[in-house]
Amino acid sequence: MADQGARDRHVVLVGLMGVGKSTVGRRLAKELARPFADVDEQVELRAGLVIPRLFEERGEEAFRTLEAEVLADLLDRPEPLVVAAGGGAVTRAENRARLRAARAVVVWLQASPAFLAARTDPTHRPLLAGDDPAGALARLLAERRPLYEEVADLAVDVEPFHQGDEKPKRALARHIAALVTGTPVASP
Repeated sequence: MADQGARDRHVVLVGLMGVGKSTVGRRLAKELARPFADVDEQVELRAGLVIPRLFEERGEEAFRTLEAEVLADLLDRPEPLVVAAGGGAVTRAENRARLRAARAVVVWLQASPAFLAARTDPTHRPLLAGDDPAGALARLLAERRPLYEEVADLAVDVEPFHQGDEKPKRALARHIAALVTGTPVASP
């Protein structure tokens, strides 16, 4: 999917919570010299509430509606962005259709549920509430895997970068930038 035209397209990072969409996305935006937008942060700004509070007060459906509006607004911008989509953005058919139709390269950041559970604070993640975050992540992955596959132009396993690099987010960002722009890629 990487080609000369990819330089003028949005890069959208998708994947489960905790995979690094926001932190890698910020670094990727620097690598590509373009603005970064985090869908979750934009939802919080529009709602005037942090996401756990939004879930609590208005429910998941209200959150998903705002998430879809924000994603649509970002993908409609003419200037190429790096966008960190919410982990569940792919659960809505309208979002999947928009991602497929958008002037965008969609990159699915992948990791195992055990890896993600070790990196994710369940107190800030309403869908991980309970005693078994790894189990919750495994269920979410089983539900969402076909949806991520449907929208992804590229897939990148983040775990090897965390095993062999002192600065895994920077290495991941450089790897994704190389994939998107079609430059030679070094393995982690």
